[in-house]
Amino acid sequence: MARLFLLSLSYTASIVAVISIGAESTPGADQQPRAVPQQYVGSWVCQSTRPGYNLLLPSSDPSQPLTNKATTAATVIVQKLSLKGDGTYEADSGSGHYAYDPAAKSITWLNGPHRGALTKTEVGTRTDGAPRIGFVLNQRYYGCFQPKRP
Repeated sequence: MARLFLLSLSYTASIVAVISIGAESTPGADQQPRAVPQQYVGSWVCQSTRPGYNLLLPSSDPSQPLTNKATTAATVIVQKLSLKGDGTYEADSGSGHYAYDPAAKSITWLNGPHRGALTKTEVGTRTDGAPRIGFVLNQRYYGCFQPKRP
């Protein structure tokens, strides 16, 4: 009788353990990645600048290094991305998932091409009330805006 009791007790414990492990692995409603607020959903154009640099012309006099230089023009780097309300994003280089942290007003890129590439992603509003996103990519700050929709 004691053996049957111990056997049923161990069987019950194993079922409870399996159920509790299954419950822990299933994310609850509060553990789901949050999407950005509705004003940040949509297409974004992000841009940064790269300064020009000086070129020493082949015909220049080496004894006068400040003369006979040519300067290249500064360039603008453009990245486009689209945030969706279900926690996914699309970019020119691919798509993935993101999580929004409302307390820090930041976005964490969970997977896809932006994971690990984009850092310090913050959302906010401009002085005129328009939504803004900013991030760092390749040690350059990018400021983002939403193009006007027709």
